Amino acid sequence: MTSTATTTNSSTGLSPTCDLLPLESPASASQKKKKKKKSKKPKTHDTTDPLPGKSRAAPSPDFERTSVLCISRNKHWKYISSYHGPWLQLPLELLESLLALNLDPTTLSTAETQLPTLSYSSQVSLGNTQSRPSPRPRDRDRIFYSLKDNTPPESPGNTFTTLSTPYVPTSQSVAFPLPAPGKATPPPIDPGVFRNVAAIRRLIDEASELSVRASSGLSGAALGPIRTPNNNVWATAQGLGFDGSNNIGGGRNVAMSAMRVHRLRALAVQKLAAAYKADEIASSVMVMQGGSVFDDIAEKVLKHDPDDADAQYVHFFHEKIPSRSNRQLADSTSTQVLDELIAAHPQRLEYHRTRGIVHCFRDEYSLATKDFSHALRESRAARKARAAHQDITSSREPRGRAPRKKKGSNKINGQAPPSGTSAAADGLNIEGMDGEPLLLHPSVLPDAPDPIEPQVLFLRGAAHLQHAMYLIESAILQLEGVSKVNTSLDGAEMRLCYLSNGRYGGVEMGNPDGPLGRSDGTKAQAYRRVLADDTFCENISSLLKKSLRDHERFLSHFDTLEGPAPMQADLAKRVEVAFLLTELVRPNIHTSTAAGLAHVDSILPPMFTTYHPLLVESHFSILICQLMLAELPTLLTTFSRTAVVVDGLEGYPVFLPPRSMAQAEFIEVLERLASGWMTGVQPHSYVQGKKAINRLVIEPVPPPSPPMSSMDAMSTSSADTESYTAFASYSNTCQIPSGSSLPTNGRNTPSSAFGGSREDLIEALDCARILLVPVAARQKERAEKAAAEKVKAGNKKKPLNFNIPLHGPRVEIILAWFAAVHLVELESVA
Repeated sequence: MTSTATTTNSSTGLSPTCDLLPLESPASASQKKKKKKKSKKPKTHDTTDPLPGKSRAAPSPDFERTSVLCISRNKHWKYISSYHGPWLQLPLELLESLLALNLDPTTLSTAETQLPTLSYSSQVSLGNTQSRPSPRPRDRDRIFYSLKDNTPPESPGNTFTTLSTPYVPTSQSVAFPLPAPGKATPPPIDPGVFRNVAAIRRLIDEASELSVRASSGLSGAALGPIRTPNNNVWATAQGLGFDGSNNIGGGRNVAMSAMRVHRLRALAVQKLAAAYKADEIASSVMVMQGGSVFDDIAEKVLKHDPDDADAQYVHFFHEKIPSRSNRQLADSTSTQVLDELIAAHPQRLEYHRTRGIVHCFRDEYSLATKDFSHALRESRAARKARAAHQDITSSREPRGRAPRKKKGSNKINGQAPPSGTSAAADGLNIEGMDGEPLLLHPSVLPDAPDPIEPQVLFLRGAAHLQHAMYLIESAILQLEGVSKVNTSLDGAEMRLCYLSNGRYGGVEMGNPDGPLGRSDGTKAQAYRRVLADDTFCENISSLLKKSLRDHERFLSHFDTLEGPAPMQADLAKRVEVAFLLTELVRPNIHTSTAAGLAHVDSILPPMFTTYHPLLVESHFSILICQLMLAELPTLLTTFSRTAVVVDGLEGYPVFLPPRSMAQAEFIEVLERLASGWMTGVQPHSYVQGKKAINRLVIEPVPPPSPPMSSMDAMSTSSADTESYTAFASYSNTCQIPSGSSLPTNGRNTPSSAFGGSREDLIEALDCARILLVPVAARQKERAEKAAAEKVKAGNKKKPLNFNIPLHGPRVEIILAWFAAVHLVELESVA
């Protein structure tokens, strides 16, 4: 074997310590081909020793089977798919211009509040990309259409001339919702996360340039003329032939001193560390775009300075680890490096955030919650201290007579005010395009929460929910007599529906009696004895409530504008529309779904919500918690509202629509219950033309209380002792009903999830049917259409349909919990 067989496959981030056959260079491949032509005899097994006195060791089959792929640790980070978008490739100047527009309140304040209907050409297409059939106009689509007609001639390829029609506009114009009187219009994208991604782009671009200079020996002046026309550092690195392993295939190999190289790499590591501290998820996505430029840069810095904190932090993310399963990820990731960093720099809250995420990898959820709570508490304390300092500073300023200004004029004509701070920074209103005063949203002011505050709120809520899932799964595996350690070669995660060697067989799929079979069966009774235990239920319910609290407070950071609904629709119709809207994100969607939403604008109110990449995940995590708590009346109203909010979310031109695991899991649970629990798909009260109980009439919204601003809600909350509250600033104009903010069913004991009365059970069962009947109807429609297509195709060979599931193993855990704890009580009143 040639020497090239031991090189590192830098383009895929492989490590030489992994037992993989790397890619070969063209030269070595051609040499092997020539040797193969000379050898005309078939190869036989050689039993002779290559050298006398030495025995040749045959490769072990187990050794070959256990070969794994090793990639950087940052590629295993969760929620990476939520941060993809054009911000990774946009020119930095354009990205910063978009940030300035996002912070400007005049961006969304126009005299015309009606969004006009656009006429699109039907001939344009985007290759094989399937556009989302949505009947509601989206900002991304309007931007695409405007760019199609105004693309500069010098633009390479005229990119925007082949964009597909993403939706079919309705005849009605959608009115942009207005904020409540005295309230500011929220920015389109959360300013905190927008500032982070803009800073991360600049930091990582600068770090990549430094890394290329250190590896190629080129100075900044020499590197400038050979850059690509779009000033892309990644393309420059490839043009130099740099692959991350000090292999220079082109360019000028100018000698540079070792100390100069080390200083360049140390500076690059500092910038990388600053990016990871700002947002480790977004930084991981950005670093992955650069291939192997940063693979060993931190390791080389640590060879010169082992105590460099920034290099240790960056190397923690870039270290190669096995990538076969989550268990290998946990076994290959310890908290030792982060423990040392926290001991040396206890004031760096980012280290606590990262260590909490690692604890979640290792199923150490109590320790993770402790780290997240500490970071949240310290962040809030720092924000309050800054606000107090600003109050003291403003009170000490001299109160001289200010110069007279024209009434209603806030123009400064390029001159700084005497205090050194502009009116916009002081939180005052600014002058709009027509001279009217415009309020600044609290999220763009200097006293707004740091981005780490909503980050750890979301992470702590996710940790509470995952902790509950972990406890339920562990109890089920112990009941089934199955070990969680998966010895399969493919590294797939263990699922409760594939426990063929278990004592009871695990969760069933397609059984009309439920996920655990009949309620009086042996399996259901055994599961109920374990999962419905009072102590166990109390622990799980407590974790779910904590997850609800943190996710709702995370959502309170982002305001929602809601307009009045064009017409009132009953709850069953709103739930049906909500399912159809949510189903659009699933693969292989038929056009019948879009046809069912043809007149959706006449039912749903227009909504506008500040975008955050984790917003969809948080919304559907709340729905999962409410389903597991059996808060079915609350779940209906929350689901109908969540679907509208998520459908109106728009992060373009910065972010692409996220792929939410919680969203896929929630819809899959509904699909499984609709196809495997016949009691839940019987006609509900709306189909029968009557109400089951007067308390089921939850459509009328009570008069809204004065809305609390997001800053007030966050300032009144503490890190450890929080009580259940509604969304503080979920909407400026329409508040959530008081009965739908949190569980209000009078649960006193964990064993009674429905208050103990028969009326509560009847109401909950009717709500479950309202939720599942439209799901079963869509399943029947899809089955009929598939059968018709099969008959129409006849003997034609149908192309393979690859339907990769978007959900994870938590679906079976939710089904097992719901069937063991709640289905028995619901079926008692069926």
